Order: sequence, then structure tokens, then C-alpha cells
Amino acid sequence: MNILAEEQKKLYEKGISQEEFEKREKEFMELYYRLRTEDEGKFWNKLSLKQRQDIHWLILNVYKIKNRFGGFHYKLIKDERIKTDRPIIFAVTHVGKFDIEVVSEAIKDHYYLLSGDYEHIQGIIDAPFLGLNGVIYFNEKDKDDRKLVSERMISHLKEGGNLMYFPEGTWNLTPNLPMLPCYWGIVDIAKKGNAIIVPVGADQEDKLFTVNIGKNFDMNLYGDTIEEKTRAINDLRDTLATLKWQIWESYGLEKRENITGNEWNEYVEARFKEWPYFNEEYIDGLIYKPKGCENREDVFAPIKRLTPNKNNAFLFNKRLEDSVLK
Repeated sequence: MNILAEEQKKLYEKGISQEEFEKREKEFMELYYRLRTEDEGKFWNKLSLKQRQDIHWLILNVYKIKNRFGGFHYKLIKDERIKTDRPIIFAVTHVGKFDIEVVSEAIKDHYYLLSGDYEHIQGIIDAPFLGLNGVIYFNEKDKDDRKLVSERMISHLKEGGNLMYFPEGTWNLTPNLPMLPCYWGIVDIAKKGNAIIVPVGADQEDKLFTVNIGKNFDMNLYGDTIEEKTRAINDLRDTLATLKWQIWESYGLEKRENITGNEWNEYVEARFKEWPYFNEEYIDGLIYKPKGCENREDVFAPIKRLTPNKNNAFLFNKRLEDSVLK
């Protein structure tokens, strides 16, 4: 049972006062750290990197069996990574609840998962398998926890371990962005841990995942300044977006008579059915929002509040909206 997830839902109840919210949040955080401390003391969290690498084949087979029972499978467009003796960070586009297990099948190599989602993993059947394979949890809202997890990831990479990292920070459920803005911690960790980043594009149609593995992304080609790290994360985002575009191009053309116009809403609804503890408000709260960038909904919100008349009718022109988005 997802005790933490149930408690977290109470934070989003409509109509509660600020005082009640703060009370619930304090209780939730106390429960969060108590349960996480208990889990970190379990035997699977005491295994060494070598022991986890040795049993990775077993975890992969468990994932394969679980995927097949769930009806999930994948196709691989291409795998352009080059063998390296440096540690690897698999930078994966985040599309839903089941991408970890399915993408693991495609990349095959061992890794520790970086997860800011302990409150939703705690108590479910997947948790022990993630723990056996290796998972590093952190609390996205806790500055001290984020600093500690950075140090832990760098140490893990220097020991020769790999990581799976979702640089978008949450599911991408936008209708018009192949990649959300990315948190640039990944390039900083790769630089300090002397790791190669392997970009992995993933997309989901019903229960079929399409995976596209790109070329090695080397942070040694970038400097140590903030400007260089910003350039690196922008380049990495562009690389991942290209991998997603290539996946979409592989789907081929759809006949106009088969298009209902409601496909995207159906896609989003299907993702939330897979994991009912998420909703659009929760997802939006996890998206990195760079200064100076506005999302589509905020840009067009004032238009939706207007009463149409002959003086503002041009604002409702669909072609105008499309041109603004380009």
C-alpha cells in the first residue's frame, strides 16, 4: 500500500486553509523521512555495487517477465552508443510509469536509478526490485537532500557505477514539446564524476515503447563555467528532442479519416490511469520553468477570458495561435 502517496494526496485537497496545509505538509515530511530511513536499512540497500552488478541479469529477467505479463514490449530504432571505460549516465526521456522497466530491457547495462519519487514507489511491489538493482532516492523539495544526493551520485560514478537519470524531472505530457526544459544538474554530475552521458529517447503508444539510443555525450568537451554548463544542458536537450522526433517520424503517416482530434487527451488519460496518484497539477509543479519562458496555457489564458466582439475577433484566429507557437 502506498501510505505516503495517500498522505500526499491530502496536501492537494481543495479548500483547505494555509494553516491546515502546513500542518499536513509537516506530518507528511516526518512520515516520508521515517519510512525512507527504515527502507534504507533493509538488506537490499546494503549490497555493494559489485553484488548488484552480479545479480543484474536476474533483475532484467524479472523486468522482462513483468513487462510481458503486463503486455508491454519495445522496439529499438537504433543504438549509437560507443563502448567506454568511463561510467555512464543514461539520460532518458520520461513518458510514464512503466518506462524504467522497458528501457532497462533496451539498454541492458546495470545502473542505479535516480528517483525523486520515493513517496510513490514506497510500499509497492516494484520497490524491492529497484532496491536490489540500486536506487538513489532524494526529496525534490529539500535543498539539503538535493545537495547530499549530488555528492552520492558523484561518489557512485567515481566507483565505476552507472546511473539512470530523467533530466526533465517528471513525465512529459505536453502536446507540443518533444522535451521539457531540463534541470542542468545532470551535466554538473557528469562533469564531476567523469561520466559519459548516453541520451535515450523513449516514447509510448498504448503498450508499445519505441526506444532510440543516441551517441555518447561527453562533458569533457565543455568548460566548468555556468555558461558552459548551460550550453551543455541545452545541447543535451536538443539531442534528446531529436531522438524523440526520430521516433515520431518512424510511426509513419496516419490517414485523415482515422484521426478523431482527441488522441492527445486519450494519451494523457491513459498515462494517469496507469498511475492515479499523479494529476496535471502535480506534474506541472515538477516541471523546470526557466526564467523568461512562458508555456502555451499562460500565453493564451487572457484570450480565453475575453468576450468575442468585432474589435477582438482577430485574436481568435487559429492561424494566429499557430504562428505564435512556431
